Amino acid sequence: MTKLKLGPLPDDKPVKITVELPAPLHRDLVAYAEVLARETSQPAAEAR
Repeated sequence: MTKLKLGPLPDDKPVKITVELPAPLHRDLVAYAEVLARETSQPAAEAR
């Protein structure tokens, strides 16, 4: 079997996407961010 040859990935510009999340998942993610912020002593990022 031939080996797969992978080259370096190009440094592309970021891509903006929009996703819709169910409300319960959003609440869980916000709660997780708050717990993570407390554990790491860093402020949680504000939602936009």
